Amino acid sequence: MSGDPRIRQLLVDTLAVSALRSVLEVARTVGVDVAPIKGVVLARWLYDTVVERPYRDLDLLVGRKGLPRLEAAVTARGWRIRHMSLEMGELEFEVDRLVVEVHAEFGRRDLTRLSNEEVLARARPDRETFPFEVLRVDDVDHLLLLAANVTKKSYTYANRHQPADLERLLLQLEKRWAELAARAHAASFSTGLHSVAAWMAEERGSTVFARFLAAFPPHELRLLPTVIRVHRRLGDRRGNRLRSASGLLGLALATLTPDDWSLRARGFARVVRRGLARRLGLDPG
Repeated sequence: MSGDPRIRQLLVDTLAVSALRSVLEVARTVGVDVAPIKGVVLARWLYDTVVERPYRDLDLLVGRKGLPRLEAAVTARGWRIRHMSLEMGELEFEVDRLVVEVHAEFGRRDLTRLSNEEVLARARPDRETFPFEVLRVDDVDHLLLLAANVTKKSYTYANRHQPADLERLLLQLEKRWAELAARAHAASFSTGLHSVAAWMAEERGSTVFARFLAAFPPHELRLLPTVIRVHRRLGDRRGNRLRSASGLLGLALATLTPDDWSLRARGFARVVRRGLARRLGLDPG
C-alpha cells in the first residue's frame, strides 16, 4: 500500500464504501436495518475531503434483535468473524481485508436509555452521500453517539479524530442545541454529555463546547463530574505509574455516568463480572 497517507486513506475509503454496499445488500436479505456511522460518513458530512478525516474501519449501527440474523448472514457469506458478543452487542468481521464493526448498543450497554432501535427509527433514507441508498442517523443522535464513545473509553482513550468530529458536529447543530440537551436528559445521559462538553472545553480548548455549557448547564450539581475531571487529567499523564489504575477507574466512572441509578448498578455489576471472568481465564462473552 502507498506510503503517502492521503493515497492510503483514499484506498481505505474505497474499500470501506465497497464493503458498506456489500454489507447492506447482505443485511437486506435477512431484513435487518443497518446505518453507517462515524468515519465513513463523517468524513463526507463534516470535512471538505475524505482524506481530511482518516479512519481505518467501517462502523455500522444495528438493532439488538437484528444482530443474530446479521451474524448468521455474515457467516453464510463467508466473511471471517473476528469477534462476537451478543451480551455487549458487538460483531466484528472482515470484508476484503477491511474490518467492519457492528454495534447493537448505543456506545456501551447500560450507558444510556437511548436504544439503537429508537435511533434507527429516526434515521432517514439518504441517496446523496453514496451512489447507493443508506440510512442517515439524525445528527443529534450522532453527536450523542460520539459523546457516548468518548465516555466508554474513559475520556483519556478517545481516538485523535473525535475532538474535531465533536466540535464540527456541535457547530453544525447550533440551532438544535436545546433539542440536544433535551434528548440527552430524556436518555439519562445528561451527565455524560456535559462531562464530554467539559472535556472538550477545558482540555481541548473548544469555544463551541464552552458556549454550549454556558447555555445549557447541568441539571444538577454532582460529585461525579469532578471525579471524572480529576481522572481525565491523571490519564493524560503518560508514563505515570498510576496509568493502569487510572484506566480501571475510568471504566468504572463510565458505568456510573448515566443519570439513572438502575443503569449505573447494572453497568457497574457487568464490568465487575466480566473483569472477574477474565481474571479466571474465562471468556466473558
